[in-house]
Parts: sequence; structure tokens; C-alpha cells
Amino acid sequence: MQQFERDYASLVTEITCLGEERHTRNGTTSAVFGRTLTVNMMDGTFPLLQGRKMFYKGVLGEFAAMVRQPKHIRDFEQWGCNYWKNWAKEDDSIDVDYGNAWFADGQMDRLRDKLKNDPYDRRMLINGWRPERLNDLDLPCCHYSYQFYVRHGKYLDIIWNQRSVDMMIGLPADIILAATWLVTLANEVGLNPGIVTMNLGDCHIYEEHVEQAKDYLNAVDKGLDLKPTYFELLIDKGHDMTHMTPDWFCFKNYVHLKPITFELKA
Repeated sequence: MQQFERDYASLVTEITCLGEERHTRNGTTSAVFGRTLTVNMMDGTFPLLQGRKMFYKGVLGEFAAMVRQPKHIRDFEQWGCNYWKNWAKEDDSIDVDYGNAWFADGQMDRLRDKLKNDPYDRRMLINGWRPERLNDLDLPCCHYSYQFYVRHGKYLDIIWNQRSVDMMIGLPADIILAATWLVTLANEVGLNPGIVTMNLGDCHIYEEHVEQAKDYLNAVDKGLDLKPTYFELLIDKGHDMTHMTPDWFCFKNYVHLKPITFELKA
């Protein structure tokens, strides 16, 4: 089992044991604030939880939709991501800044240009948080800014900032999203994926998820010796990341324990 999952399980333990009870817009949570999770991908591993089965294809589909700037539920569902209907309007249109804000004002174009032509620039940042649009959005961004760093001219790292962290459903998927972004962008600009640093704000477990969280922690104790998951990218170097599809990825040795079902809190 990879170190990131051991660290994730430790944070789940901390919240279940020591978290503050908070009454929020969509339910009661136990929460802590201001934590960091690090994922090292330099050895070719990919961060899929193994203490429970991850249905990763839908998350890869979510990223495929985001890099195409989604406007409608079909933009997600055509790639196998079927959970965004929970936030859509009655006509199945959806207004989110995920993806759409990334490309606004030329942000993504500047990032890709800097990575190729000025890789030690300190302004390689994508901002997904647009305060003037918060009242218009169907769901404001939970992860909202992303800074990139080229290390030793070889590895691409990312700092991922997230204000709201649903520990049991959201974060395991967000880890996959961050890794997918890092892998596809590094591949486009001729680098290797390096380290994901996730800065996490309100880290919470919903009261409806507590018993399943304990089931997960018990499973982790039994699965510490599971071998890590490796990935292969089935495209050539230099491929445009905005053309990403889920079948770009091949995962090797994804060994996991049983699936655990959590109620989605919209």
C-alpha cells in the first residue's frame, strides 16, 4: 500500500476521533482544518486507494470533461462520469468553473507556454476561483487553484489547493484528478510526473459516512502489504492534454479490497 494512502487513513482516523462537530448547509460533519497530503508519482505509481475499490473510470471521465470546458451533463456522461446530474439544472445544463475558469483569460495557454519555454517561471498558476460568479454557479469549486513547478528540469510538480474536502467520497476522487492532470500535462511538455502536494482546508466526514469510514480503516489495517498500482500512458509524448480520454491510461496491478458505498451529499 502506498504511503499517500497510509497518510490519508491517518487523517481519516484523526477526524473520526478528534474532529469538531459542525452543522453545515448539507449535513452534520466532523472536521479538522488545514492539513496537507503528499503523493509521490516519480516511481511510476498511480494513487488509487486500495483499502477499498475505486471506480476510477468515472473520475478519468470527469477530467476529460473538465479539459473540454463542460456546459451540460452530457459533457460528463459521454466520458462515463455519471454523478454530476446531482448539481445540474432541470434542462441538464450546468454552470461550473471547473475547467471553464482554467482556460479563462488565457490561463492555460500561458501555463503551457511557460512550461515549454520558461520552465523556471514562478507564475505558473491556474486560478479556478472567480468570486464575481459564485452566485451564478451550480456548485462553486472545492479545489480552486493549482501551481506548477519544474524540478531539476525533469519532473513536474503541482500544489493543489482545496477549500472543502469531503474525505470519503470527494478526496479519493480528487487525488485521481490531480494525478491525471499532472501526468497528462507533464507528458505534453516533455516532463515526468513528480509530486502532488494537496493543501486541504475544511477536511470533513459526514455523520452518514462515519461507520463506513471505520470499515475502511479496518480494511486498511488488513491491506498494508498490498503492492502499489502502476500506470502506463498509451499515447506519445507531446500529445495535447485537452484531448485526454480515459482510455489513455492503463493501470497495472490494481489490487484492492472490497468496495464501500457512501451516500453522496450534494
